[in-house]
Amino acid sequence: MNYPKYKITIDALKKSGVKYELIHHPPITTVEEGLAFLGISAGQGASTIIVETDKGFVTLLRRDDHQIDLEKVKNTLEVSRVNLCKPLQVLEITQCQVGYVSPYNPSLVTLADETILEKDYVYCGTGNPEYDLKITPKNLFQFTNAKVVDFIKKSIFRTKPRILTGDTPSGKLHIGHYVGTLENRVKLQHEYDTYILLANIHAYANNYAQSELINKNVYEVFLDNLAVGIDPEISTIYLESGIPETLELYSYFLTMVTHTRAVRNPSVKEEIKYKKLDPSMGFICYPILQAADILGFNANLVPVGEDQLPVIEQTREIARDFNKAYGKTFIVPEAKVGRVARLIGTDGKNKMSKSGQNAILLSDDEATLKKKIQACYTDPSRIHVTDPGKIEGNPIFEYHKAFNLDKTEVEDLEKRYRLGQVGDKEVKDKLFVAMNNFLAPIREKRKYYEDRPEVAKEILIESTKRARKVVIETVERVREQMEINKLIK
Repeated sequence: MNYPKYKITIDALKKSGVKYELIHHPPITTVEEGLAFLGISAGQGASTIIVETDKGFVTLLRRDDHQIDLEKVKNTLEVSRVNLCKPLQVLEITQCQVGYVSPYNPSLVTLADETILEKDYVYCGTGNPEYDLKITPKNLFQFTNAKVVDFIKKSIFRTKPRILTGDTPSGKLHIGHYVGTLENRVKLQHEYDTYILLANIHAYANNYAQSELINKNVYEVFLDNLAVGIDPEISTIYLESGIPETLELYSYFLTMVTHTRAVRNPSVKEEIKYKKLDPSMGFICYPILQAADILGFNANLVPVGEDQLPVIEQTREIARDFNKAYGKTFIVPEAKVGRVARLIGTDGKNKMSKSGQNAILLSDDEATLKKKIQACYTDPSRIHVTDPGKIEGNPIFEYHKAFNLDKTEVEDLEKRYRLGQVGDKEVKDKLFVAMNNFLAPIREKRKYYEDRPEVAKEILIESTKRARKVVIETVERVREQMEINKLIK
């Protein structure tokens, strides 16, 4: 394919006499792909951004780990308006697709981010998706005739990737939630910048007239998260309604999703069927609100239960569609399912559920735990202790596999059960011991916060404030990309 801007750029480089290197690679169309292939950090990449002002178009050379402050650009250029160009405008002006725009645009004023000078070499586009330019900042500025200025707002790349996960507060959490997502939250909070959502607005989609119950459930879910090991000094656990900017994102996303797409989401359809609902519009659209929750934090990873995978896929669709329409704005997040995708209920049904009354809660005391385990469904075809029994689909063995740390004991029980050499009582008694050992420290930590409600409340208030700052920054960028307030600026 012919890339005219590439030839113009190379000819200009040769004519300028500066030293440079061309890096050949498979076709690349996004900054992220380029960084990954080159094996460099975002700080070594230099993107070419085209903006429109009331005095014409301008080229901005920006380090990839920074964000442009358009107010600073306005002040530098002494103009009243600066807007990021749309992909089609960029193509028309530069003859390049977004993602590999050449920094060489001699017909335009060129400003360069002064932080580019901090690197020995930077990598930038050439106008050809198969080639990148490696060059010193000094030579880049000489070649492009760029004026070095300060127009950077703050870093947009994080020292840690980010997690957004959470719970709809319909009651206390159970052991299925633990193996499905809570366990991952606790493990990953040291590796990721972690935000945990208490989705109280989602809860109103189930029953909008139950504020008192919803508030009670929010607090219970909050305590459960702290009890299993979420560290409020490391992770941010926040109240959804405390971030009204999420609803602004939600309103934009609602315009992007067709009614047909909304109602055919498998997670929505399954929940309607399971709960026998006459769903509200809020319920049908809850995956779109969830997309706003996730994308508001530009999360890289979303730990979820298996039943939520279709919701995450819809979030990914929204992120891709928005990026296509307005330029790179959102990270397309990945889902992460727990080690047990879906834990069977105590009644042998396919899904453990609070509403189904077939769950072992993380907050259950010893007596309640024992009662639930003794009443647990087993193999109904097994009449006598000496009858061979089925392990598959048997809750007591599913729980042994998930929570009994003595794997030798589990293997022995499974073997003897299949041969008809052990009764349900022994299997359940040993399960109670294993599960009680698992739940004991969770109960203890939960009680610590139950006894100190002022401490718990302070954590929630401060965490929600921290979380809101992140979403406000995202929404500001979305408004800029959409130019939604262009006419009143």
